[in-house]
Amino acid sequence: MGLFSKSRIEGEELRRCLDYYEAELMVTNFQTREADLFNNTLVKYLNSITEDPVAAVEVCKAANRLVQAAHEVIMRHETIQPIPDAALSMRCAWSVTFLSLKAWAEATLSAMEALANGMTPDYAYVQHLLGENQVVQRKAQEEDKRFLRRLKVAAAEINKILSRINDDAATDDWEPKPSCYNFTEAVKTPQKV
Repeated sequence: MGLFSKSRIEGEELRRCLDYYEAELMVTNFQTREADLFNNTLVKYLNSITEDPVAAVEVCKAANRLVQAAHEVIMRHETIQPIPDAALSMRCAWSVTFLSLKAWAEATLSAMEALANGMTPDYAYVQHLLGENQVVQRKAQEEDKRFLRRLKVAAAEINKILSRINDDAATDDWEPKPSCYNFTEAVKTPQKV
């Protein structure tokens, strides 16, 4: 073993690392599920958002839910404890990813509201934030892989974790808070740029 080699993780430390990894996967699984809901709404309604008030309301509601989900992701991520030393790089990478996600979600909501109100959103800014998020998300996924390689865990153990996460996801009853913003009123009175 070289001077800067990392020692083998085993015993109680390995259990803490696996527990942390499972908790982090639950957060990313939640985020993925919420992103899928948003994307499904976009596919269904985006082409008619400027002509159909129902489409505009649905897209704005979905974007609002995305923002709330991003805040929920950050809260869930921040409450994961304890954080094993071996997981610090992965935790930092996911922290950056989730903050980036929140910035993109908030810009997306603003863009959808502007579009629904007949205005032209700053698509370049939203795309820039999306690109940044994709870059940091790939880095976080690479940290995940490095973390798992260091743990040297059998595939069967990872499959057990994934199974528990899927079971927990089926019972996750998170719902966004009702918005105080009335999307219906906003789309009835489009504004000129």
